[in-house]
Amino acid sequence: MYSYIFGERKVLPQNPKPWRINLLLEISRSAWKEVSTAVEASLCKDAEYLTLKDLFDNTIPLVLDIYAVLFRSGDFEAYLESCFRVWTIFLKFSRRNYTKAPLMFLSDIFYWELNQHPILGTIKAELPKFSDSTVEIFHSFLRRGTQKHTDADQLIKYGHYINLLRLDSSGFRENFAHTSSWAKYEYSVQDITQLTKKSACFLLQCFSDIYTRVFHHNLLISLPLQTYPSSSKRKHEENFGTFSLTAMNMPEAQLWHLPLGFSPIEVLSCGHTYHKFCYNNNGSKCLHCLAFLQNGIDEHVQSLQESLLNPDKKKNKKKKTQAKESEENNPCDNDDEIEPINYRTSSLEKALREFQSQ
Repeated sequence: MYSYIFGERKVLPQNPKPWRINLLLEISRSAWKEVSTAVEASLCKDAEYLTLKDLFDNTIPLVLDIYAVLFRSGDFEAYLESCFRVWTIFLKFSRRNYTKAPLMFLSDIFYWELNQHPILGTIKAELPKFSDSTVEIFHSFLRRGTQKHTDADQLIKYGHYINLLRLDSSGFRENFAHTSSWAKYEYSVQDITQLTKKSACFLLQCFSDIYTRVFHHNLLISLPLQTYPSSSKRKHEENFGTFSLTAMNMPEAQLWHLPLGFSPIEVLSCGHTYHKFCYNNNGSKCLHCLAFLQNGIDEHVQSLQESLLNPDKKKNKKKKTQAKESEENNPCDNDDEIEPINYRTSSLEKALREFQSQ
């Protein structure tokens, strides 16, 4: 997408600066709003489509809003839910340490709630004040001014020096304001609008390619069959309602015997589809995803407990060292200049017409 928007010769660095990441996420979300209606009317349960739809509907809005909107506004319940959603993303991509930190936070919250601890009321009332941004900024300055071979005494001295600058109004804050890459975010409203339209054209092209591949290379998705109560258990439950299918020799057919088209359906954000009756009967839960999340919680809680009980045991040290060396060898984004915008007549309307005519 980056090369499509700014030109084929422009390559996104492997470690882009925060303002560049934020720019791409914002225009991606805005572009999806422009084309989502047309795209959703053309595709359904293709694997590629579901993956991209989940990215634009769930992941990107979550990343953009969890701190900037939910945390800063003090919406504790929405923030708590978003923390669990973030954990599900880490679980899907097997991010080792990241799968434990959200569970620790959620465990603390549930423990305080169970024991009616007063700290929970304080957190709910003053959520924005529980921010570690000051610590993160301090740590960034510390890393910027030190090297790998810096010993503990030198780190302590430099930390005291940074703290001294913090007390000086012309030191720490001015230094941060003028050197931060966020201060170089200079795109105008007109620039953002143009970038959004070009990004929307890129999305339509991506989904057009998916639409074409659906008829040539379908990705098979294998799911376990949904289980239903046995006949002995049904006798003690309320009557679900039966009807006769004479041609099928089924005098007492149930709702789930019919194709989805014969009943209102519920398409969940995870991509699974249920009859509305079955979905409600399951407690408004996706049984496929529920088992996956429950197993993930059990596995990572057990791993966390083992690591806490054995703090001196170093696991997978070699893998972590290799991953760290790989990250250090990746080219960084040292360019703070914004990319030029080519103000050509937007072809978004034309791209929409071509996509809808497929």
